[in-house]
Amino acid sequence: MNVHVPIHAGIAAVGFPPEERRKIFERNGFITKLDFYNLVHVMKLQQGRHAQGLPVVPISVNQSRFHMQEKGYLQRMKELVGIYSTDGVELELTETAFDLAGREQRENALAVVTELKRLGFRIDMDDFGTGYSDMTLLDALPLDVMKLDRSLLLASENSGRMRSVLARMTDLGHALGMTVICEGIETEEQEQMLIDCGCEHGQGYLYGKPMPQEEFEAFLAAHL
Repeated sequence: MNVHVPIHAGIAAVGFPPEERRKIFERNGFITKLDFYNLVHVMKLQQGRHAQGLPVVPISVNQSRFHMQEKGYLQRMKELVGIYSTDGVELELTETAFDLAGREQRENALAVVTELKRLGFRIDMDDFGTGYSDMTLLDALPLDVMKLDRSLLLASENSGRMRSVLARMTDLGHALGMTVICEGIETEEQEQMLIDCGCEHGQGYLYGKPMPQEEFEAFLAAHL
């Protein structure tokens, strides 16, 4: 299985799990600043590795739904592309980025993502399969990666029906030309089940936990 190892890009809060930190940052408006901090950090890393002739593996950076309506967002992204390369940089969105009240807002969000793709970023759809999945987004968005939520993996461990769902969702992603990644793999049994379902990309603690840049680069040196 092809492994996707997360890199910790700089902010930790002791005692707060990632989902709780995200909610706090969304409430206080800090989330968009954090996204840009992480994005610049990753783009610098990838450009440095490329300049040194080192292997560049894809790193995904979360983009909050608030960016979809943020004034000046695309202009700032264009400026970053003018400074750094998009090689090996993926932008990770969730369906909530398009769960908007008005038609005009939704169409604007779709236009923003289309422009991000034109700028050279690969686009990931995170947490796919949780809650209500709007299948029309698979047609409307220029998606490169479908990331299956860990909840699908856990539900499939003891249910043949859910394993069939997992396999069909993997087939769907492949049929649409997307890379399909399953999140939250912790055991070799889970890994084998995914392989049997046709999913050949995964991330989770079985392969590595979030790590600072120095450890991440040492990991790459040891495994590539």
